[in-house]
Amino acid sequence: MRRQRFSRALKRSICIEYMQSGKSRKEIALKYNLPSVNTLASWINSCLSPLEIHEKCASLQPVIIQTDEDMAKKEEPMDVLAMSALIEAQRKQIEKLEKDLKYSRDKVLALNTLIDIAEEHGAKIRKKGGVKQ
Repeated sequence: MRRQRFSRALKRSICIEYMQSGKSRKEIALKYNLPSVNTLASWINSCLSPLEIHEKCASLQPVIIQTDEDMAKKEEPMDVLAMSALIEAQRKQIEKLEKDLKYSRDKVLALNTLIDIAEEHGAKIRKKGGVKQ
């Protein structure tokens, strides 16, 4: 039996689906008929950067594959109360994220100030640029 080949784009989409769906590697491996769960792990390392995994994949909407039955069903529109509750929840999440971002920026500033003060007193903490000889 010949080994199945996957394009880089398909590998990326499978990795993104795995990251977003919450399914196990085994479930994804079975779904796409991968030889082992380790294949998916190696694809994640080779096709997605850590920054991409953290920022891009976490913020993408989950991949939704609709069947003919799903397409036949018509979604009911959200009522005003549910929509306002959703907006309020998202507003609270944004406020929390902004607060966390401010905290992180303040922490970085404090740590950099601490390093600057330590270096003024002779401690060599930061690496110096340039070629080592």
